[in-house]
Amino acid sequence: MIWGKQRRRAPGEDPAPVDPAALERAVGEGLLIARSAAVVSVANRIVVRALRDDDVFDHDETAASVRRTLHRLAEEQRYQNKRIEAARAKALTTKGRSRHQHDYRSADDETLWFRENTYVAVADALDALRDDDEYVDGVVRAAVDRAWGDVGSAIVLRVRSAEVVVDAEYDAERDDRLAGLGDDLAALAGRSRDDA
Repeated sequence: MIWGKQRRRAPGEDPAPVDPAALERAVGEGLLIARSAAVVSVANRIVVRALRDDDVFDHDETAASVRRTLHRLAEEQRYQNKRIEAARAKALTTKGRSRHQHDYRSADDETLWFRENTYVAVADALDALRDDDEYVDGVVRAAVDRAWGDVGSAIVLRVRSAEVVVDAEYDAERDDRLAGLGDDLAALAGRSRDDA
């Protein structure tokens, strides 16, 4: 490589292999994000089915929902891979300087190549996790906990914000009630002596 110059790769030519440790970290982070998205999506579905549709919780149906969600997330990763692949192909042939952070050039080739590999690896891992009953059950449990937390919080907020309606005469008649309380207590004490 000449100082300041980088060898141009032909479109479709892959740069050097990605760092396996860096790829593993990126895939791990991608899977954490995907799991969080799956939990939120399935929890929302549980809440809607319970409140709007008056359905009871069904573990098997919810597990199937988790599997569908993981598949959808894997497909989103594949879509992102195709998008970055196209951006990388364009960047290799675009001359000049970048105008903004998404205006890629040939200098971004290795970064874009790394993203392509990451998207594919996350998608493949999500597809594998769809068949992992333990993983799916963990997402179901987390979604149920989140749904319960969301509904419970909404109920508590609604109860806390509810106005207590007090009869307008309640405060005005307070002194009379308190004065009568003394008479009631004296009468009750008198009865207790008579019964003894």
